Amino acid sequence: MYLKKTILATAIAAASLPAFAQQLDCNKSFGFRADVNGARGTTLCSGNVDSFIKSAENFTLSNTGYTQSSAASAVGRFNDVNVVLRYDAASNTLNYNFVELGESGSFTGANRDLSEEQFSEFVKNSDILGKVLRYQAKNSATSALTGVGGVIPMLGMADFSSSFDTASNIGVAEGSSANANNLLGIGLSYGSYNIDGNGDDVKTTSIPLSYTIRNAIDPRRQLVLSLPLTRVTTGGDSEAYHGGLGVAYRFPLSDRWTLTPGARYSVVASRDRATVSTVMSASLMSTYVLPLGGVDLAIGNMIGLYQTGKFSSREFSFDPDVRLKMTRNGLMASVPTSLFNSKMAAEFSLIDTRYLGDEPFVTDSQEIGFTLGTNRRASNARSFTRFGATYVHSKSFKGFTVNLGFWF
Repeated sequence: MYLKKTILATAIAAASLPAFAQQLDCNKSFGFRADVNGARGTTLCSGNVDSFIKSAENFTLSNTGYTQSSAASAVGRFNDVNVVLRYDAASNTLNYNFVELGESGSFTGANRDLSEEQFSEFVKNSDILGKVLRYQAKNSATSALTGVGGVIPMLGMADFSSSFDTASNIGVAEGSSANANNLLGIGLSYGSYNIDGNGDDVKTTSIPLSYTIRNAIDPRRQLVLSLPLTRVTTGGDSEAYHGGLGVAYRFPLSDRWTLTPGARYSVVASRDRATVSTVMSASLMSTYVLPLGGVDLAIGNMIGLYQTGKFSSREFSFDPDVRLKMTRNGLMASVPTSLFNSKMAAEFSLIDTRYLGDEPFVTDSQEIGFTLGTNRRASNARSFTRFGATYVHSKSFKGFTVNLGFWF
């Protein structure tokens, strides 16, 4: 029911920007202003769809001069898409225009409430919401699909980490009984990001869960099952959640080189941001470790394919139809340290992320990281712990993450 109202709101906000010259004084993903009989209304601005829905269903929240027979033009923003509604004086005909999408038309009911209901049915039974999400993915840094903290960038990070974070295990000798046990992994990660030119800052909290099954004969051969769960807060007043099951297999080609193919099926959902989608992905990760005296230098290269799928319920069916090719390439130096004891290691990393072909709004980013933890090459490394921090930067945002992980 809530999603139905959300879609109605999308519709209602989408009415008509007649000259398209009117600018909404709002730097967040959702905004609304009703102008009545030439009188400019108050701009309502939020990172949460709730305020948009309420104002779209009740123009008087923005302009107290509105009545059911008023001439009114509502200028709005829904998930970063400009939308406008227009009623002529004493008319029940609702004219709508999704500006960037080129979608416009009108509905006429016995009263304005029924006109809005027809518009709701149109949005519900067409692919407007999917087009909105697709436009946002290409034009907004806060897209729940492709933006900062979005499901696809976070999945790419998880795919890369599946092999890169364990690079110091690659050279373990075949048949070593020390590392033959399976591993259960649990962690906690927190990220905070500032978006350039946008009032919606982003904060992420993730719990990466994993289970690694190591081959008894060659513990370098490992089947990794993972379930990363993430909560994303945008603008302080909207939340999104995503998670999904992943499977990867670490296949050593030599003592120093490992290939890791993987696949995932994930779901992202946000009532606050009117977003629901599935994401299917496949990736291939290569990790090579160069021994340089007492230092191991790991080289990681990954390509991943990510595609949204159709979300269907009894009321709605839509697909954002986002397809992306991501690459992540990184270097990591692992240095044994006696800071606490001889079984510790410090790791310094540099990672570059970018997209091939079709690109989202956030086209690339760079990360500088530092991690301190158990030296996983130690003879008793049946479990290990990691604590680290990363600075992330791109042309459209900057931020940091801190993380803690434990495998046993």
